[in-house]
Parts: sequence; C-alpha cells; structure tokens
Amino acid sequence: MIYHDEVTKIDLRESYSIDESVAKMLGWMHGPICLQAVTQDQYGPIPEHLPHLYSLLHSLETHLQLLLDRAKHEYNEALNENVIAKLYAEDESAIDAASVLIAADAIVNEKYDQISHWNKLTEKALNYKFMIKEELDKNDSSELEKDQSITDEPGLVHIKLNSLNDWAKQFGVDIIDLPEGLVVSSQKPQEQIAQAANIEVKIESTEAPVRVHRIRQRHTELSSAIDSILEIMPNPTPGKVMAELRKLIINPDSCITCSAEDGVQWENGKGITKTLTHKALAGRIKEWQKLPLA
Repeated sequence: MIYHDEVTKIDLRESYSIDESVAKMLGWMHGPICLQAVTQDQYGPIPEHLPHLYSLLHSLETHLQLLLDRAKHEYNEALNENVIAKLYAEDESAIDAASVLIAADAIVNEKYDQISHWNKLTEKALNYKFMIKEELDKNDSSELEKDQSITDEPGLVHIKLNSLNDWAKQFGVDIIDLPEGLVVSSQKPQEQIAQAANIEVKIESTEAPVRVHRIRQRHTELSSAIDSILEIMPNPTPGKVMAELRKLIINPDSCITCSAEDGVQWENGKGITKTLTHKALAGRIKEWQKLPLA
C-alpha cells in the first residue's frame, strides 16, 4: 500500500528486462504508480515495498538472497526473544507468563514460515526466469515479444509488457490490471459481428471435457500427474502435455519441481530427482493410450 504522503512516480514503460519481467510475475513492480524512494536496510528494500518498486535495485538473484537472509535473521532474533520469554516465565512473580510464552512461540513459528515462503518464492522465480529464456529461444514462434529498439541499445533483452501479460496467464498470473469499469467481452470478434448483423452463429461448447479413464496396475507420482492431464486432453502431443506439466511447477504439492533443458525435473516418493524429456514423455503417452479403458 502506498500512503498519500509518500512521494510517487509514474511508470508507463512498455517493456522490461528479463529480471524485471520475473519480478512483475511475482507481484513486484506492480501497477503504474511507484514509490520514488523505498525504505532500505542492510537487506535491501523491505518486503512491503516490493510491489511498489520502480525498478530492481539489484539482480533478481541478489534480491531473493537478501529476502531470505532477512527472514533467517528475523527467525534467529525470534529464537533469542523466545529464550528471554522462557526465563521471564520462570519468575514466580510473572503473572502473564502463559500469554508471553504463547506470543513468543507464535512469533517463532511465523518467522520460520517466512523462511519457507521465501525459499518457495525463490524456486518459483528461478523457474519463471528459465521458462522466459526458453520461450525467447523460440525466436519468431515465441509468444514473448522483444522490444528490439531497447534490446539493441544496452544489449539486454527487453520484453514487451502486453506479450508478457498474455504469456503469464498460463500460470494464473495477471500483470496488467484492467481499469475500473472496463468490461472485457467474452465473445469472439466473429460472434460480435454476427450478433450485430442478426446472424445465427454456432457457439463453442463450454461443457467440461469428457474424461477418459484407463486402468493402470501401478501408479507413480509422475504417472499420476501425466494421467490426470491425458484423461481430459483431446489429441495429446508431447509438447502440449509438457506445457501442462510445467504449469504444475508452481504447485508445492506437485512432484514436478522445475524445468529442465528438454523437459521437466520431478521427484519420486523417495526424494530422488529425475528428468522427464519430450522423447520419454512421447513414450509414456503411447503407453497410456494402450491401457485398457476403465
């Protein structure tokens, strides 16, 4: 939140560097109104100011490391405070000893959860960065559009905000907020034209996809993830299924942990990390299609 007495600046840039693009996907540097100056300490800007940054003050990796360092520092402070609280509670004259201990324990748990939060956010950020670079490597077929006029000058790739916003939607991320009062029609252009001309058009079905159940004798963490996709995907291809698997990276309950050079990495029930390539996935799809229907 930006308070009325804080000095702000307007950000109307149309493109951002890769690090800044990832920051926007994380919810940082959000919106056109930014703080002109942010509060900093030895760990950089305070977390509350991250959504209001005009630009990153360090590399993305440095920002993430500083945030994790801050969380660990605050956790250690909470542990020290907890020791003091226990010493206070041992004093027979301490009337509110129970409430002091409960409060101290709650703070320790909260700070511990913050470390977990920044660890998960770091993994998510680095996965986003890897996938952005992978998408840009598609060149002319990439959904991300380079701002060539800016990219050529400093030698750093800049991505147009509109294309980043559209591409990020596959991860459930909205970067550009719609202005209040603006309603986006769910109709396709041809439907709008036909409606205006009083022509009857065939509307695509919005019914849920037909689920195809197949019988598998033994399930693994990976086969369960793949089957759940294949059961509702018509005409599956390795590319389409791999794209859906990569969307699971940001889900902490998924076995898919991160992107790999030619696929994804996943973790089995024993905590062993393995790689699933497009070629191996093609084989798994064929294997699934041969399974008997339930």
